[in-house]
This record gives sequence, C-alpha cells and structure tokens, in this order.
Amino acid sequence: MKARMRDNLIQRYEALCPSAVDMPDQEVKDFLISIEGKDVDLVFIGSDAFEQNDNNIWLPDSLWDELTTP
Repeated sequence: MKARMRDNLIQRYEALCPSAVDMPDQEVKDFLISIEGKDVDLVFIGSDAFEQNDNNIWLPDSLWDELTTP
C-alpha cells in the first residue's frame, strides 16, 4: 500500500511512547527523518505497518496517510 508520511514524525512517535525508557533510539529517529513527508510503500504484518525497505520499525497509523489512486 502507498502512504504519505506526515511531518514531525519524531514528535508524533514520542507522543505514543511518553516514558523515557520507550523513547525511540537514534536509529529510529534517523529512519523517521529519512521518510518524513515522503511517499512510501507500506507492508503489513497482521495490522502493523512497516516501510517496505526497512521492515524493522513499526509505523503507527498516526504517522501516515493512505494514498488512494483514482
């Protein structure tokens, strides 16, 4: 599925993980910066979304918008 990543992904991600223990590490932050505002292909494992080329980092629904084709 095609999706457009929203802006401010790090802040959105951190809002989902409010405790310091759950804050995203630098690898996750770098990845979020690299896809911010871009169109990406998502794959799903169950109901969890992951970017097609890096399927190690979960992308919650609040980080992206589905792109529909006419």
